[in-house]
Amino acid sequence: MAVESVKIVSKDGAQIIAPLYRSDETSSDNNGSEKTLFVLLPAMGVKASFYKPVAEILQAKGYNVLLCDLRGQGTSNRKPPTYKFGYAEILELDLPAYIEAAKHACPQNQIILLGHSLGGHLSLLYKATNPKDISAVAIIASGSVYYRAYQGIEAVKIWIGTQSSVLVSTLFGYFPGHKLGFGGKQPKALMRDWARQGRTGNFLPKGAQKNYEAALSRAAFPIFALSLEGDNFAPHSAADHLVSKLPKAHVKRVCYKPPAGIKEKIDHFRWVKHSDDIAAYLTLWAEHL
Repeated sequence: MAVESVKIVSKDGAQIIAPLYRSDETSSDNNGSEKTLFVLLPAMGVKASFYKPVAEILQAKGYNVLLCDLRGQGTSNRKPPTYKFGYAEILELDLPAYIEAAKHACPQNQIILLGHSLGGHLSLLYKATNPKDISAVAIIASGSVYYRAYQGIEAVKIWIGTQSSVLVSTLFGYFPGHKLGFGGKQPKALMRDWARQGRTGNFLPKGAQKNYEAALSRAAFPIFALSLEGDNFAPHSAADHLVSKLPKAHVKRVCYKPPAGIKEKIDHFRWVKHSDDIAAYLTLWAEHL
């Protein structure tokens, strides 16, 4: 099945090269008529290419999939620490360009933002402030990092993790997650936005032109939210807190328990390599939008 490369350029010159997994049933000859395009946004510090197994499964099921690196990661030309940015630049410069490119590539497709972890946060925030741009949002292993959404020792861990990231970023001038085993190399501003949500429970990106919390409270759109049993980064309670910020949304909530017989533990990242069941839940929901 076909894989194309889509160059996407944001207003400030930031760019990525995004692979488009085009289903045989939605070739460029018919412009993907009456089909769905998933625009996938990765977790913090994860390259879009990591999600190739997910894209291939969805492609085989008849869906188009566009894998988009977040600013500063993978094919992005805005690598930190040279370039500084936070949530606002991704939400207000990059995602509009990603969606415009998606519409151009598959003009007759309904578009669903599919976000993992941080990508899930960004997907919800974008849709809430751009209600007519896309059809729906699906989030997988994505939960609020607000410490009160966690239980016991995990609440302590998430508090320490989010708040210490700011201290580390201040010390080094950027967040060296590639050396610490979490989050990849990130600019200080992005980690401050992340830590602020962990501390307050609210999305308050510095420099943002929009009120994201107000938009979330008003938003009424379809959401698929799947959390994984045993995922300490985004437990069921954290996913519940995240979707509770959208009280008017139409939420399909799935608490997924991996089937017996899989030797490798399915966690916050490993689900990508064992995503057949998850894709089945996702596509069943998408078919009924």
